[in-house]
Amino acid sequence: MGLKENIQEIADRAVNGVSDTYDGSKEILIKDAIFIRDKGCLTKIAYSEIVYLKGDGNYTTLVTREKSFSLRNILKEFEEILPTESFLRIHKSFIVNLEEIRTISPKEVSVRNEKVPVGRTYYQTLISGVQKLGSNGFD
Repeated sequence: MGLKENIQEIADRAVNGVSDTYDGSKEILIKDAIFIRDKGCLTKIAYSEIVYLKGDGNYTTLVTREKSFSLRNILKEFEEILPTESFLRIHKSFIVNLEEIRTISPKEVSVRNEKVPVGRTYYQTLISGVQKLGSNGFD
């Protein structure tokens, strides 16, 4: 299958709402971004532009530095395809870009100018994965 046919198949699947989980059998051509459907087009969103994702039932709000998108995909689908070295689930309804975290407390993190809740079951994973100086009683 040539490059043109591969891109066309990806576009057709996205436009038709086919959301199979990536199974590794096909080579991903663009590795640092995802394409989302927006106003009838596929829009490239670089992983580095994603601030956080918020799940709400069958929909997920993807928040970038510039804009928010409401998508008909569950949060788990994004959790499976986003790179684990850059993104972490910190709540049953939130995944954050680790580079965007500015402060961490036991109940919330601040990303950009927003507060995002941290679930109790996710807090230890988050706090154990960061370098800390001083003793502030959070660990």
